[in-house]
Parts: sequence; structure tokens; C-alpha cells
Amino acid sequence: MQDEISIKQCAFIAQLIVIISFSVITGKIYAAEVDSFTNRHELVDSRFVLNRVVNLWLEEAIAAANKKSIFQGGDGKGVNYCNQERMFDELEEKFTGFVIGKLESFVVEHPDLDMISVGFENSIYRDFEFTEPPTISLTKHLAVLLRVGDIYLGADKFGHFFTEGYAYYEIYSDVNQCSALQFGDLSESTFYGELATGIFSYADLAANLNGLRFWNSILALKKNPLSDAAVTQPYVQCIDNKWQLTKEFDWMQYVDPIWDESINCSAFKDDILLKKVQKRIAQTSRGKSCPMVEVNLKVLEEKYGDLLHHVYNSSGNKVSTEPLEPKFKLYWLTILERLKMSHVFIKESEKKI
Repeated sequence: MQDEISIKQCAFIAQLIVIISFSVITGKIYAAEVDSFTNRHELVDSRFVLNRVVNLWLEEAIAAANKKSIFQGGDGKGVNYCNQERMFDELEEKFTGFVIGKLESFVVEHPDLDMISVGFENSIYRDFEFTEPPTISLTKHLAVLLRVGDIYLGADKFGHFFTEGYAYYEIYSDVNQCSALQFGDLSESTFYGELATGIFSYADLAANLNGLRFWNSILALKKNPLSDAAVTQPYVQCIDNKWQLTKEFDWMQYVDPIWDESINCSAFKDDILLKKVQKRIAQTSRGKSCPMVEVNLKVLEEKYGDLLHHVYNSSGNKVSTEPLEPKFKLYWLTILERLKMSHVFIKESEKKI
């Protein structure tokens, strides 16, 4: 078993090298970071615009799933009502994207949303060199900052919410919550964060975990991953032989202060990067440092419970000290567990047939 895991670890590391190399060469695949400090000022709330677009996309995805169920049925009569797989396929197609989330692209292209856009050359990351974190210093791509309710967050968090949140949901459904968190920690340590950009963002992990809550609430097949309580009302239900939306989406059910990287402080690959960022934060924030403001810890503890330490860093910007090797081992153990459970499911299905 150990040899098998070791071989797969090596294969995965090789795959990561290919992904990162491709991103450096083409500039088409990259992890986005946000500068939550530079030129920060009051913004108009984008919540209602973003609520409308998410609810519209939900309606469109469900309508498409119902249409496919009618015309691509498998029960011998040309009808297959309320097919879960097709419904999730349509939702995934509508909301997720490869690295750059679809809602993030919508935000950037929307002419009326109030946002702060900081160029790399003026950002807190401007001193990063190619030999330190290759992706961010080469692509110079930064997400815009906007306001949802009273929360300021990077548009990259929408991609984390929907795309990484969906990956969390698949692992949560197949294995358990702990394995989903391990996957998120590994992805933030590698191609979505530290390995690619030099930055480990706890705010990204907060968005990921809340994305899991969203996807789990589509059908409410499992308990709330934060509270272990039943989800009282799903977004989608099968009514009169078709999927129907039964409640509206609202970002305020998910966003909170730890989506803001000026409050939930990021870690960095090494002390060199840390000092460069701390210097620029102090310059743009009149001598202040992260966290810029205090948060109500009691409220966060009520929401996240024992999972808060996985997604929240209150001790200020720091150097990331956790080694990658244990994370790879845990990740591959999760993969093997998912394969084993899939094998059991197939065997059980064959028995029923």
C-alpha cells in the first residue's frame, strides 16, 4: 500500500509540474490573488446584482436539466424524470470554471458594479520575482475587490465558492468532511495558492467551505457540514415529476468577514515574501498590518464551530510552515477511499440487477 501511494504521489507531483509549467508558458491557466489593502475605499454594495445573476443561473440550469430528462430519458418511454446526475451536470456547467470562475468573469465584465482594480505593479505583491512565485509575477493577474453586504472580498472567491466548493461536495458525498478539508488544504498549498503564487489564503478556504454548504443544500442529501444538523430546505426538489427551485439564493447566507484577506490574514511561502508584503501593506495602510480590523470571534465560532481553525488565521500574515508531503499522503488516501467506495457501489448495483 505504501509503495502504491508513493508511486501515485510521484505521478501527481509530475502532473502539478506540468500544470504549473503550462501556466508559466501560456499565461492561460493561473491562480488569481487579490490585493485587499491598496486603494481601499468605500464601495457600493453588489449583493443584489450578484443575487439576481445566481438565481437566474439556477433557474436556467434547472430548466435545462428538466428538458434533458424529458428528451433523453432511460425508462423505455423516453422520459426520465428528476435525474440527479443531469441536474448536477447542468449546475456544474453553469457555475464552475477551470481556475477562473464564471461569476468572477461576469463581475469583471459588468459595467455597473463598483469595484477596486489594482494593477500588479501597484499592489502589495509588486516586489515578487519570477524565481520566487512564478505564476503571479509572470501573469500579473489580480482579482478585483468588491463589496457584498458589508463584506469586502476578491472576485476570485466566487470561483472558490462554486468550483472548489463543488470539489469539496463530491469528496464530502463520497468519503467525509475531513477528506474534503484535506483536499482544500492541499489545493491551496499547490496549484491554487502557495506553490503557484507563494500565497496560502485562508480566505480562499473559507469560500471553499461555504461553497460546500451551497452545493450540499441543492438537494440537502447530507447534514450541514458546519453544524451537523439537517438542512431544513433544499434549493431544488422534485415536484410533479420535474425539478423545481424551492428557495432563493442570497450571498448573505454564506459570506462573512473571513472572506476578506485584510481580516483573514494569508500565509506566505517564505520569510522573504512575507517581509515584502508586510512592507507594502504598511505603506498603503498608514502603518497598519493584517488584520486591519477585529472581528466578532463569538459569531464566527457559532457559525464554524470546530472547523474555524481550518479556515481562519487571526495571528497576522505569517510564513507557511506545514510540509507538503503529509498533505499529499492524505490526499491520495482520500482518492483510494473514493475508488474503493465506488467499487463497492458498483458491486451493490450489480447485485440488484
